[in-house]
This record gives sequence, C-alpha cells and structure tokens, in this order.
Amino acid sequence: MRSELLVLAAVVLLSGCAVVEPGARGIKKSLGRVDVHLYQPGMVAYNPLTDAVTHMNIQQQTVEGECRPLTADQQQIVIKYRVQFRCPEAQLMNLYQNYSGDPYTSLVDPQIQEAFRQVVANHKADIVTKELTVIKNQVLASVRDNVKGLVDVVDIPITHIDLPQVLQDAISQKQVMEQQSLQKQYELDKANKEAQITVANATAQAKAIQMQSDALQKSPSLIEYEKVKKWNGVLPQTVLGATGTLFQMK
Repeated sequence: MRSELLVLAAVVLLSGCAVVEPGARGIKKSLGRVDVHLYQPGMVAYNPLTDAVTHMNIQQQTVEGECRPLTADQQQIVIKYRVQFRCPEAQLMNLYQNYSGDPYTSLVDPQIQEAFRQVVANHKADIVTKELTVIKNQVLASVRDNVKGLVDVVDIPITHIDLPQVLQDAISQKQVMEQQSLQKQYELDKANKEAQITVANATAQAKAIQMQSDALQKSPSLIEYEKVKKWNGVLPQTVLGATGTLFQMK
C-alpha cells in the first residue's frame, strides 16, 4: 500500500512539472489568472489540477501563406508568400492576453491578407508580375505599421504568382508581338545603316573621280604620267610609220 502511494505521489509530482525549451518562454495561468512572470528555459513546477503552462516562441519563425486578391482590372490572382517573423519577449504577455491562440493566426495573417488586397487593387493584372518587388515592399510596410511592434515582421517574400489562363495567353501573345516589333526595328536600323554606308562610299568614290578628272584637265602632263603608270614595261612588236605602214620591231 505504501509503495502504491509513493508511485502515485511521484506521478502527481512529475505531472506538475513542465520544461520550457531554449528559444521559448513560459506563461502560467492559475484558475484563470495569468502569472505576469515569464518563465525562462528550464523546469517549471505547477499544479496540474489548477494551473496550465503555455509556451511562447521568441525565435524567428517562417510560415507560408496564400491569398487571392483582385487586381485593378478585376482579375483574381493567386499569390503565395513566405512570412518571416518573431515575437519580441517584451510583447509576449500582451500577445498572450489580447490575442488568443497563435499570434500569427490571430494578428499577423489577417493583416497580411488585407494588405495584399489593398495593394494589388492598385495594379493591373498584366503588369503585376513586373512589380512584385514594389508590391512586396508596400505590403511589408503596411503590415509592420498595423501590427504596431507587437510582432516583428522581418520580411514577406513572394514565392509564386498564378494568373488566369486567359491572361497568361494574352501576356504571351503580347510578348511575341513585342519581340517581332523589336526584330523588325532591328532589321530596319540595320538596313538604314547599310544604305548610309553605301551612299557614303559612292559619294567618296565620285568625289575622288571628280578630283582626278579636274587634276587631269588642269595638267596635260599628268595624262602622260598616268599612261606611264599603266605601261607594263613591254615594248610594242610593231609601230605605225608616218605613211601608215606597219614596221616589225626586232
């Protein structure tokens, strides 16, 4: 009988102990009243019949989320994001008493959902993918302002965005047309440059010919010089005499 009582006492004693892990703080509630003292990592004794110990994480956490906001042109898109946040130790008691359950679920996530709805509503669907950084920064600033330091929201990177299939097809077609337009412009610029080079070469050649012609007209001796330049050094085999008779050269 005595041994059974000892075992029962040991069970009751052990069941009245909780371990607060590193990176967390403990909050004890007794008969509905919250102990304002935060328990550091280690063993916490409590009465299992009247008390309860809640563990609050103060380390940085990452939670994935999704929202479905409407764009400025009333297109519903799907945005997937990753929230990086931490609960400051100084705010743990406030979060526990005023935001029941998980602070992310009760405080942070609703603010993120609302921020995405408001920010995306100012952007058209066909340019949303080009402005993800702007959207993310606006959402992050809005959430930080609204949680008022109760939770430290580190970042909200957007990991993926889904557009309606009709919109995806329209964007793809627009990109194809833009590429074709750029290619045509490139070909036109290339043709214009080639034409300019041809005109420049022709102008330079014509100017050179004109200059040479003017020089020949001004200096008859230059004509003879040009003939000498073109002579290959071989004497003619026959010559024409004064009477018109051909003579064979030896």
